[in-house]
Amino acid sequence: MLREFAIACALATPVCAFAFTGNDLNKLCIKTDPNSRTACAAYIEGAADGVYNTIEAIGGTTGPQVGQYFCLPADVKPQQLTDAVRKYIADNPDKANFNATTMVSLGLGKAFPCKAER
Repeated sequence: MLREFAIACALATPVCAFAFTGNDLNKLCIKTDPNSRTACAAYIEGAADGVYNTIEAIGGTTGPQVGQYFCLPADVKPQQLTDAVRKYIADNPDKANFNATTMVSLGLGKAFPCKAER
């Protein structure tokens, strides 16, 4: 029974993984058509929401690439998020091949750092 389970798990694993990188995200965000602009903003907002909620659930940040925790102001606009992430990618070309969600986290952490608790 365990052997069949292990085989089923192995077969369920994708042979080729697609990684959406910071470069890929930036290429999407520089396009001028409405669909690309909407997809760019939606990716960044979705990634930010997912990262924020995951970090909240585990009680803080961990991991060498995330390493940043961001605190978004209540009145932040979607374009501000996009601008912050694109600036981070442009300023850190050595990290542009990181996973796009990691780049969102790092970019927002740089632009919207949390205030240190005292």
